[in-house]
Amino acid sequence: MATEDARYRQSSQYRLWSFTPTTLQSLREKTNALAISHISNRLRASTPPVDPLPPFLTAAEEAMLLNFYTVDLLRAAEFCSLSSEITATAAIFLRRFYVTNSLMTYPPKALIMTCIFFACKSEGFYYRLQKFVDKFPSISGEEVLAAEYVLCQGLRFAFDVRHPYRALEGAIMELRRVGGFDDNRLARAHQKTRAILKFSPLVTDAYFHYTPSQIMMGALSMADEGLLQRLLRDAFAGQNESAKNQVLEIVQSCRTMLEKEPPERRTSFWDAVRICLEHFSNCHF
Repeated sequence: MATEDARYRQSSQYRLWSFTPTTLQSLREKTNALAISHISNRLRASTPPVDPLPPFLTAAEEAMLLNFYTVDLLRAAEFCSLSSEITATAAIFLRRFYVTNSLMTYPPKALIMTCIFFACKSEGFYYRLQKFVDKFPSISGEEVLAAEYVLCQGLRFAFDVRHPYRALEGAIMELRRVGGFDDNRLARAHQKTRAILKFSPLVTDAYFHYTPSQIMMGALSMADEGLLQRLLRDAFAGQNESAKNQVLEIVQSCRTMLEKEPPERRTSFWDAVRICLEHFSNCHF
C-alpha cells in the first residue's frame, strides 16, 4: 500500500486535484463570489437593467446542489450500463469542474452528459455518439460535444482519475492469503465495501482529500472493522506502532466523511434532488 501511495503522489490527481478541506472551501467560495459578481454586472448592464437583482446561490447551496447532480449523473450512467470505473470517472470530472466553475454560470444538465461521454473516452471505452444521445432524447450530440472543450479546460486537461476499486481487490486477496476468515464473511465485506465505493466517495469530497487506498480502507472499515484491523496489523508488522496509528487516524477521518452519504441514501436521494431543483429554478441568472 505504501508503494501504491508513493506512485499515486506522482499522479496529476494528487498534484492538481488534492486539497485540504480549508483550501477546497476557499476555492468554492471564490468561485461563487466571482460568478455572482459577473452575473450581477451583466444584469445591471442589460436593457432594461435588472433591479433588484435576483437571489443568488451561496457556496454552500452550490455544494449541496452538486451532490444532487452527481447522483443524477450516477443514475444516468447506470441507465447506460457503464462500468463502475467509467461512472466514477464521470462523477469526479463533474466535481472537479465545479471547483473552479459555478453552477450559476454553467448549468449542469448538459454537462452531466458530456462528463459521461468524455469519461468513456478517457477510460478507453468506445461509445458511439448517436447511440449515446438516443438514450437521452432531451439532448443532442452537438450539445454533448459543444461542452467538451469547456470541460477539458475546467479539468486543467488532467484526465487521469485513480479509483479505490483495485485497492479493494488487492485487500481481499491479501485477507484470503493470510487466512483465518470465513469465505462468507470476506464475500459480504467485499460486496458491501464495493457498494460503498460506488456511491459514498463520489458524492462527498473524499477524492479531493484522500488517496485511493485510504478511501478503500475507510469503506472497508464501514463494512467490517475487524478485517481492516487485521489488514493494518499485517501491513505494519515489525514497524513502529505510531505509524500504524497515524494511518488509522486518516482512515477513520475518511470513514467519517463516507458515512455522511452511505449507499443506502442512493434510493432516497431523488426526493431531496427535486426539492433543491425547485429552489434552483427560482434563481434567475
